[in-house]
Amino acid sequence: MRSAFGSWVVDRRSARVVLVAAMLPLFGIISAAIVVCVAMVKGWREGFIDCLIALVLVLGLAAVTGDGFPQVLFSCVSTWGIALLMGGLTGVYGSLTLAIQVLVALCCVVILGFAVIVDDPIGFWEPILQTITGQMQQFGIELTDPNAIMGLAPVMSGLFVAGTIASSIVALLLGCWWAGGARGVTFRELFTGLRLGTVIGVIAALAGVGSLLGVQPLAGNLLLVAGVGFLFQGLAVVHWHVAKRKLPWFVLIPVYLPLFMGASLLFMALFLFAAAGFIDNWYSLRRAQIN
Repeated sequence: MRSAFGSWVVDRRSARVVLVAAMLPLFGIISAAIVVCVAMVKGWREGFIDCLIALVLVLGLAAVTGDGFPQVLFSCVSTWGIALLMGGLTGVYGSLTLAIQVLVALCCVVILGFAVIVDDPIGFWEPILQTITGQMQQFGIELTDPNAIMGLAPVMSGLFVAGTIASSIVALLLGCWWAGGARGVTFRELFTGLRLGTVIGVIAALAGVGSLLGVQPLAGNLLLVAGVGFLFQGLAVVHWHVAKRKLPWFVLIPVYLPLFMGASLLFMALFLFAAAGFIDNWYSLRRAQIN
């Protein structure tokens, strides 16, 4: 059953186009989620038209304010393009799994392509990180160890792409929830059935072995990208057990609470979810059907 907001936004093109354009600068996930919802319910062509109209609005505003035209165009195309792809796939095939598989696989190809095209990825990222560090200091953000940020240069490709995957999957889940599922399957069933499968599993396993053998930074970057996918599969496992046992929703609070309790607990929780997802991919942690 479609949510109240999902029904409202799907039935009002002018309102949703304004929301898609207005939400992009500060709340890109919300903007992408609206595109996902429309693509699932009305088809990718309808969503594509919405994005073209929103693109005109955003570029017009950028021209008035003097914002960087290439950066704004890249943000629009990447955010809405991925949302259209994932929403369209989910709407047509009724599968969150397929949409996430395609996204993770494409991002692995991007990492491989970047490694082939850019001879010195560390040299590519260091000037960008220096700029970011300088901007943070200008805004009065205290950095205990600026060199620690520079040390991220070898894995910045993986971190950047992994961040894109994470935000895109969150937008996909939110948009799917608003749409009320796809092809007669509820959102809960779609999410709790998430399993990335053999291809992504093999990529993650090879990347893990490569990291241990010192095939860096390529293996580490691929592991980050695949790991984000398994992070959401691990969360799907948790939600599956909550649904199977008909537990109240608030039992999930301790599951998500560590994500907001500092960097150490955050990274530990993300690792545990990703590990659970990877294990579930090869040895199912979901052994029965949901009633």
